[in-house]
Amino acid sequence: MKKRTFERVDEKLFIEKLDNGLEVYLYNTKKTKNFYISISVKYGAKTNSYKLNNEKYNIINGSAHFLEHKVMALSENTEISKRINDLGSLANAWTSYIGTNYNIFGSINLIENLKLLLDIFYKIDINDKSVEEEKGIICEEIDMEKDNITSMMYNTLYKNLFNSSYIRNTIIGEHSDIEKITSKDLNRIYNDFYVPNNTFILVLGDFDNEQVLETIKSYMQIHNINRKTIPKTIKTIEKDYIPIKYDEIKKDTEDTRILYSLKINKKIFGIKDDNLLLYYLLIIFNCNLSATSLLYEKYKNNNIMIDMSYNISIIDDYIAFCIHAFANDGDNFIKNIEKDINKLNITKTEFNRKKKSYLKKYVMSFENIEDIEYSICYRLFLNNKLDFKEYSLIESMSYDEARRIIKLINTNNISIVKVSK
Repeated sequence: MKKRTFERVDEKLFIEKLDNGLEVYLYNTKKTKNFYISISVKYGAKTNSYKLNNEKYNIINGSAHFLEHKVMALSENTEISKRINDLGSLANAWTSYIGTNYNIFGSINLIENLKLLLDIFYKIDINDKSVEEEKGIICEEIDMEKDNITSMMYNTLYKNLFNSSYIRNTIIGEHSDIEKITSKDLNRIYNDFYVPNNTFILVLGDFDNEQVLETIKSYMQIHNINRKTIPKTIKTIEKDYIPIKYDEIKKDTEDTRILYSLKINKKIFGIKDDNLLLYYLLIIFNCNLSATSLLYEKYKNNNIMIDMSYNISIIDDYIAFCIHAFANDGDNFIKNIEKDINKLNITKTEFNRKKKSYLKKYVMSFENIEDIEYSICYRLFLNNKLDFKEYSLIESMSYDEARRIIKLINTNNISIVKVSK
């Protein structure tokens, strides 16, 4: 078992790769009496087609999320559900574009909870009847997401902003997608992707490492869970151009809402580490657009907007930077932001202050086991590895480099979604 240490916070992570390729990560802490266990598979909604044994397979949109429902089918597996409830634990699951996670949060009998989660993950029963019954539940989720204006705006934006990327499709899928999904499809995806060498387990809490590791090894041996060939995902090729530059949607909403987005090819920055690039962009846009920025204050005082926020996503080879604003006059906001987005600037004092803030956030991120689990899981999904020197990465950032990056930001490749009455 390898021991790695997250620098500066001095937190330890024990790592073991089993003979069947399953990776186990053990995080010991006495900061809480609770524990968190998760099993994650490196398969999510971004995979639309793949090759395995010289055969090509297409995947219907929404399949990853549908499969999550059928694996975490506690309403059908009443025995496991009762045992989890009796232990006072909570079982949950989530699907992202880059992976799927199944987890249990509890406070007593970690080993029993671990065995239950392994049973949930490996003892599945996906049949025609249960799949057909689940379709109605998932379609209700789709309707709820469509009723959410923010979700609807982002789904529209990504379809307009990208020409072939996976992000054009929602994780949950559309009604027409769900109707096409069969038990045969889901069983094939499960058998191809839910293999030990495409899976990792995280255990966080106060426990005996050897006991946990032996429990997992024993389970793998008893149930004959062996290594398999991992499918090769077929990636789409995204281009720089934006299909739809402007889209206006009529909705019964009190205020006009705007999504103003930049699409930037990340190669122009010449930074190989996506995490480092993201930190620079976060600092730059935080200084210019956050609620404490001069621009925010100016827009608020001049009634250009009611509220404004932003987010930055790295989607394969592209940066998607989105400003989400509430305004009385949407056209006036667009006119002003188009002008001011070209005036991005940062002082050395601001840069150093924000850098210290991110260093502090990094240290504080180790205070909660749920946050730690998500951070480790997300990094493994995204990069297939962990950076134990992230503190040094942030510390190495320089003001001159931030200034260089600002000059390279292309503010012309934009797409706008406007929602108004």
